[in-house]
Amino acid sequence: MDHAQVFKDRYLYVDRPERIDFIYSMGCLPDDTESDYQGDSNRVLKQFLTCLNRFPIFITFGGSFTDEEVEPYFQKHNLSYTKIRPYKNLYYSVHVHDATELELLLDETYWYGAVNEDFFISFTNLLTFERRMVKGWFFKKERTVPVIRATKEMSFITMEHDFMGYYLFSNEACFNTEDKVKAIFPDDGTIEFY
Repeated sequence: MDHAQVFKDRYLYVDRPERIDFIYSMGCLPDDTESDYQGDSNRVLKQFLTCLNRFPIFITFGGSFTDEEVEPYFQKHNLSYTKIRPYKNLYYSVHVHDATELELLLDETYWYGAVNEDFFISFTNLLTFERRMVKGWFFKKERTVPVIRATKEMSFITMEHDFMGYYLFSNEACFNTEDKVKAIFPDDGTIEFY
């Protein structure tokens, strides 16, 4: 993949993009039947992260439409979260400790990715928020955006448009081939590779 084009298309701001060695696109391909591809993408993501069994995970989401009703849900399920309000936008960063918390959180919040809000998953806390000049369809203006701090060893996941899938970005040896990524998924016939 053309890394620079993926960053541009996904509106990703990475402080040191040259540190990212591998980008994989994963998710669900809609077909002619009535299927819930967003729900299927959520299932595939949960399956991938659960089989990877690498905790803690940091999940940060939000932006212009974040629903503050999620806080009572976090409190009810004792999820560790931080509320971040850079300028006018609202973000939540949730520190996920195990597969049970992961499932609770993704089932409640994956719709943010489905409505194209920022949705970011990493194994270390890589996000900061900075003021940057942002190009839109017909404008260019300064906005606060999430910026990814690329470290020597790191991986992170962002959502595909409408949460039809997701991207895995990495420079870690455990993800340096497509076969290693595919091996994380269970061999139960529910996942097809293209």
